Amino acid sequence: MRKQITRFSPIVLSALIIIALYFLVLGLMAAQKVLAPLVLAWVLALLVYPIAQLLEKKGLHCLLSTSFVVGVVFVAFIGISGVISLQVRSFLEDADVMKERLSPVAQKVELFVLAHTPLERSKLEAYKETYGLNDEKSIEVEKTPDIAQEEAFLMLGKVLGTAADFLLMFVYLFFFIHFRHMFYTFFIKLFPDSIKNKVSRAMHDSARVVRHYLNGRLILMVILVVLYSLGMWISGAEDFFLISFIAAFLSLIPFIGNMAGYVLALFIGLLSGGEVDTLVGITVTFLFVQFLDSYVFQPIILGNKVNVHPFFIILAVIIGNAIWGIIGMVLSIPIIAIITVILRETPDAKAFTYLLSNGDDRKSR
Repeated sequence: MRKQITRFSPIVLSALIIIALYFLVLGLMAAQKVLAPLVLAWVLALLVYPIAQLLEKKGLHCLLSTSFVVGVVFVAFIGISGVISLQVRSFLEDADVMKERLSPVAQKVELFVLAHTPLERSKLEAYKETYGLNDEKSIEVEKTPDIAQEEAFLMLGKVLGTAADFLLMFVYLFFFIHFRHMFYTFFIKLFPDSIKNKVSRAMHDSARVVRHYLNGRLILMVILVVLYSLGMWISGAEDFFLISFIAAFLSLIPFIGNMAGYVLALFIGLLSGGEVDTLVGITVTFLFVQFLDSYVFQPIILGNKVNVHPFFIILAVIIGNAIWGIIGMVLSIPIIAIITVILRETPDAKAFTYLLSNGDDRKSR
């Protein structure tokens, strides 16, 4: 007697997929503390494992090559964090001066809002009191030693937790690089012999796409830091290196990051008492550098290796932010690129491949 295969209707199947995705997102959000360092280490491993591979071909023991690569990445992270900390400390030392400079501007904005909107002064004062913006009327609550001690312990716990996650990420990175052949063989063995070649090709292509994208982004970040710093230094902006570095780092977040970097630079320029010429110089710097980045540097350095439609890049960034915040936004493009590569090697996913690919790729099909 022939067995009957139960088929779901398209509507029921779509509903089940949506429900599964919903619970998947909830699970990823709940497991952020565990999965975020793990996924970040995996992406970093895809970026730097060729260096360890090259050192092993030169005759260096695999344990030493892996340790060297992880050590270089660790020193790079510590160096970048140190530079940012010094710049932020310098910025905070001038916070009181910037606050005094901003006060007249805030008063003008307040008068403009009261004159041109239905908002009443009593409600405005209530908002300022709620969010701690009314310095004259704010009442400082004296903290008891017990409360201060409890807050200190909470802060210490957060710092230790962040440090533990940071170190754990490098432990993951070491294992991913050192035992990469074991993980590769494991994934290959999960599939039947008939499609092992496709699985292997998809894994190699995924690693190549992520590596090319991240290497290109690192090169672009260095170029952006230099150009932003030069332009804002000429414009007379204070803390130009810190602003340039943050703006270049935000460029990892496509579309949104560039605008956020410009707004941040403009805001800090305003806080530091920048004249109109300084603000115009910052604007011209960002417009000129973004033009070079979009139409000169990215086509040359990145090319079209990611091959994902801009709409889904933006959607991936938004979803990444909703799930894991800034880390999710940074990891969103490598992950969507890997998903696209896997779908290209899946015969039943041609429709999704067509949908995710950019316009040039669809024309070639």
